[in-house]
Amino acid sequence: MDFISELRKKAQQNPKRIVLPEGHDERVISAASISQKLGIAKITLLGEEEPIKEKANRLGVSLEGIEILDYKKAKDFKEYVNLYYEIRKHKGASMEDAQKFLLEKSVFFGALMVRKNVVDAFVAGAVSTSGDVARAAIYCVGLDRKVGTLSSSFVIQIENSPYGEKGLFLFADCAIVTNPSPAQLAGISFSTAKLFKVLFNKEPRVALLSYSTKGSAEGPSIDKVKQALKIATEKYPELLIDGELQLDSALDIDIAKKKCPQSHVAGRANVLIFPDLNSGNIGYKLVNRLANAKAVGPLLQGLAKPCSDLSRGCSVQDIVDTIAITVVRCQ
Repeated sequence: MDFISELRKKAQQNPKRIVLPEGHDERVISAASISQKLGIAKITLLGEEEPIKEKANRLGVSLEGIEILDYKKAKDFKEYVNLYYEIRKHKGASMEDAQKFLLEKSVFFGALMVRKNVVDAFVAGAVSTSGDVARAAIYCVGLDRKVGTLSSSFVIQIENSPYGEKGLFLFADCAIVTNPSPAQLAGISFSTAKLFKVLFNKEPRVALLSYSTKGSAEGPSIDKVKQALKIATEKYPELLIDGELQLDSALDIDIAKKKCPQSHVAGRANVLIFPDLNSGNIGYKLVNRLANAKAVGPLLQGLAKPCSDLSRGCSVQDIVDTIAITVVRCQ
């Protein structure tokens, strides 16, 4: 199953408005052109019109149908400054600070466009740091109150794999929360399961990973995972989740039968929740590099509206894939 082809088809059925705040980046320009041509999104590029058009001509790509917004010169720029000032004044920001900040950080302007419902979502991170993308999302878009935690996940697809959903997984959190608390792990689990259902219309089976399976070892990080399971089962009773599980117990049905035969998740997990950012980031990159798995993300989750981050090393194809996923999330 090529999940990206399926998601592109879904996106084409009801394309949404996506703003790309880093309109001067050549990869972003190319991805915008491809996305528009495929009909998966209605694209707005932020930046100065002439330089963007010059780069498009040099790249040999068409910007037909794409809105280019030189937001710094927009008639309603002051409205955005006022809005950002109202959001951040409790932190001591002045109107002058708000204006200077928006002039320097296009990703925050893009996030405000989402807040104002001018667009449905933003995709950024090709140039901006993950920290700036995350702050723009939290400050301007806001958190989902049911979750209360911004986190991220990666879509992972491993060809010819018998595990997960025929090699398809979501991994979380691999980019945002350094050392999540039990409550945050529970929220991350819920957000990731919800995203899996939205993207693939399959039942999410969530494994809280550890170096222990059901009491085979002891330690503070294991206690954290156990507490996260307790919180998740109480707060999200509809969630099919179990832990603590070692990776082999989570994926391999034969091992699961030996180590935890009563589990409804073990041996069949398709959503893998890592106990901290070290393990999550290392884990997805190991699979990506050594197993040649496709990895798309980080996809931001736990927000009031869908938004997506990118790696600064992303390719044009990575950006197109992320746009398609973000559109499906908006649907």
